[in-house]
Amino acid sequence: MKNKWTLWALAAVLAMGFAAAEKVHIMWSGAITGPTSDAGKYYAQGIEDYCSWANDTGYVAGVEFVCETRDDQYNNANTLRNFEEAVDRGDPVFLGYSTGGTLQLKPLVQEVGVPFIPASYHIGNIDPPDNDYIFLPIASYSEQVIAVLEYIAKVSPGAKVAMAIHPSPFGRAPVEDAKKAAQDLGIEIVEVQEMAKGLDYTATLKRFENKGVDYIVYQNVAGPVANMIKDAKRLGLKIKHAGAHYAGGPDLLRLAGDAAEGFLWVTAYYMPHEDNAAAKFVKELGAKYGRPADTIESVHYPSGMLAAGIAIEAIKEAKDAGKKISAQSVYQALLQMNWPNKLAVGPVTYSKDDHVGVDQLRVLEAKNGTFEPVTEPFSSALFRKVHYGK
Repeated sequence: MKNKWTLWALAAVLAMGFAAAEKVHIMWSGAITGPTSDAGKYYAQGIEDYCSWANDTGYVAGVEFVCETRDDQYNNANTLRNFEEAVDRGDPVFLGYSTGGTLQLKPLVQEVGVPFIPASYHIGNIDPPDNDYIFLPIASYSEQVIAVLEYIAKVSPGAKVAMAIHPSPFGRAPVEDAKKAAQDLGIEIVEVQEMAKGLDYTATLKRFENKGVDYIVYQNVAGPVANMIKDAKRLGLKIKHAGAHYAGGPDLLRLAGDAAEGFLWVTAYYMPHEDNAAAKFVKELGAKYGRPADTIESVHYPSGMLAAGIAIEAIKEAKDAGKKISAQSVYQALLQMNWPNKLAVGPVTYSKDDHVGVDQLRVLEAKNGTFEPVTEPFSSALFRKVHYGK
């Protein structure tokens, strides 16, 4: 009889241990198919793998993460439906994607009070009004473009610049700040051209050449950028090329080949070939979860990891503080976050008045098939001057 009671007690203790794991849902809504999906598919895989790593390592004691990546096809109506479903379920945080979808949801995010971490780095996402609950993972598109303009002004004083942008709120996001910055830098933005998908860019490039353009600065994803720079090489143009986070990286090198040589690129992430803990962590996770080389080398893979990591870190901090995991406790944890993450060139820090996570960026240049840094990590004082008047 004693042995039966001992076995029953042991079984009860084990059952209590298994039951103690709290399931926490995190949803991402983004473009796995459709426009910009060449970035979105890798971003989704980064989220999935970081969540799997957190579960496999027991990173947050007593919590099992249920992470769901939804393909919204870059359609704002689908994004809205996904967000409403996550809120109705009681998810403590939501991971978004597009600029248009994020701007559409701003008032609703504010109303329901659920922290929202987008893949869109548009500064307008966190500008007033309705800006309490949205948190950018890294420095904004505006700061990225201004950072590369600062570098261009340094190496080519008085340069003439054209901007080639995605035909969407994502593409247009940094344009006004870039124009203001160019005036301060003594360079000229002679044209802003929206890039229609799948076209021959010969006429556009010839027009840029006739206007004396020295640099084209891209705010787009890598596919259209690769097509334009290949056309420029085919035409024998001497125009140089540069771009913000989504425009470049190993994805661009894979698509454009040697036409990308000399491309200037701004991002907050380390490259997979670098000898540091960040690159090692990304490669280890990619190998662990069976990802192909294209995924592991894409900058969008660690970008997705960072978004998931910010959410999971906030949940961990809330739980470690003895709070019930909820949208409000995660929000309070985000406001106090100072996370020396394994993915970017600086820590993720937030406060009530600062909803930009990683404040630092680097300019890199494509050299012999890899992107090599040509600056140390820095933040742009000029961005704060032109956008905030500080």
